[in-house]
Amino acid sequence: MVDRIGAARYRTWFGDVAQLRLHDRGLDVRVSNRFVGNWIASNYMDDLVASARDVLGEGNNVEVRIVQSQSSDQAHRPAGTRTASASVAAAAGPRPARRPAGGQRSLRGRLEDFVVGPSNQLAYAAADQIATRPGEAYKLLVVHGGCGLGKTHLLQGVCNALSARHPTLEWRYISGEQFTNEYIYAVKSGHIDLFRARSRNVDVLVIDDIHFLANKRATQEEFLHTFNAIDSCGKAIVLSSDRHPRSMGLSSEPLADRLISGMVVEIEPPGFALRREILRRRAAKMSQTLPDNVLDYVAAHVARNVRELEGALYKLVALVSLNGGSISLGLAQEALRDHVVRTQRTPDVGGIVELVAARFGVTPEQIRGKGRDRTVALARAIALFMIRRHTPLSYPEIGRAVGNKNHSTVLMATQRVERLVSEDATVTWKTRDGRHEAVLRGLLEQLERELTSS
Repeated sequence: MVDRIGAARYRTWFGDVAQLRLHDRGLDVRVSNRFVGNWIASNYMDDLVASARDVLGEGNNVEVRIVQSQSSDQAHRPAGTRTASASVAAAAGPRPARRPAGGQRSLRGRLEDFVVGPSNQLAYAAADQIATRPGEAYKLLVVHGGCGLGKTHLLQGVCNALSARHPTLEWRYISGEQFTNEYIYAVKSGHIDLFRARSRNVDVLVIDDIHFLANKRATQEEFLHTFNAIDSCGKAIVLSSDRHPRSMGLSSEPLADRLISGMVVEIEPPGFALRREILRRRAAKMSQTLPDNVLDYVAAHVARNVRELEGALYKLVALVSLNGGSISLGLAQEALRDHVVRTQRTPDVGGIVELVAARFGVTPEQIRGKGRDRTVALARAIALFMIRRHTPLSYPEIGRAVGNKNHSTVLMATQRVERLVSEDATVTWKTRDGRHEAVLRGLLEQLERELTSS
C-alpha cells in the first residue's frame, strides 16, 4: 500500500486520519470526516482496490466510511465504495484536482503539439525550461494573454512533460476557481491543514486563470503563503492569467510584488503565418488536407485567436463530412461567410475604452479606475454599455477587463445607459475645451459608427 501511494502521501491521508480494516468481503477505510473520505475516494481508490486484490484476490469491495470517531463502529453514509470492476461513487463537496505525477491521467495539452511562432515563442521556451529543469530554470513562470491564445494548452503541456521527463516528481494542476472553492470549503469544514498539505507538498504547482483570485483578499493571502512555502523549498510555480500581474487588481500588494518578480511572458494573437500553420496541423490531426488557397483564406479572415480559428476549421470539416465532396475555396467561403463577417469587425475592449475616452477627454486609465468625477463616470458607463453590446463577454468578464469592476457595477451602468436612451435624455460633460451637451442616443450612434469603421 505504501509503495503504491508513496510514503509522504500515505502519512498525510492515511497515517493519522484513517483506519484500514480487512475482512472476508474486502477492505474498509474508516475516517472521521467527509473531507478526508471524499479525497481518498476521489484520488486513491485505484490503489486501494489493487492492494485489496493483492491480498484477497478478485471480487472484493473497498469502502471508504465516515465514522463518528476513530474507535466507533457506527458508520455514516460511505464516501466511496468500489469493487475491482466498479466505478467510484459520487462524492460530495468540491472534487480535488491533484493527482501524483506517477498516476496522473494525461491532460489534453502537450508541448509537442503547441505550434510555436513569434507571438508565443518566449512563452513556449520558458514553459519547456520549467518542464526540463523545474525549480532551476525559473521558480515562477506567469503566462498572460487574451482568451483562446493557448495558455491552458501550454500549462497542461508542462504537466504532461513533467510526467514524461521526471516520473518521480509530483505536480498539481488546478484552476484559480478550484483553488478558491477548495480553500473556502476547507475553512468552513475546519480542514485547512489538509488543504495546505495537498497544495504545498508538490514539486510544481500549476494554476490556470490565476486572475480569478482578484477581489478575493482572503484567498490571495492564502495563495501568498502557499507561494512562499513552495518557493522556500526551491520548487516551481506556473501560472496563467488573462492580463499582466500589474493589471490583475490584486488587493494583496506582497502577492502582486511576488508575481512581478517572476518570469512574466505574454502570448500575443498569432500572425498570419502562425495561423496558417496551426490550421494545417489541426487539419492533419483530423486526417484532412486543406489546399493552400483554403489555408490562406481561413488564416487571413479568422484572425482574433486560436480558439476561433479552430472553430472555423471544425465547421468546415463538419460540412464536408455531412455533404460529401472535397474542401475547396468556394466551399470555405460559403461555409465561413457568417463567421468571417462576425469576426472581422468585432471590436475589442481596449478599442472601445480608447474610443470613449477620447470622445470625453479622459484617459483609458481613468475609465478603468475608481474615480467618481461626473465626466469620468459617464464615460465609464457608456464604455461598459458598448462593450456589453459589441462583445460576447459576460458581465463578470467585462468587469474584470475594465479595472476589475464588480459584475453588478457593469449591470447597473448598462441599465442606466439603456434607461437614458429610452427617455431620449441629454447628457453633459466637461473637457478642457469647456462644457459639452448631446442627446445620448445620437452620441452612441456616432461612437458606434466610429467603432465599426475603424
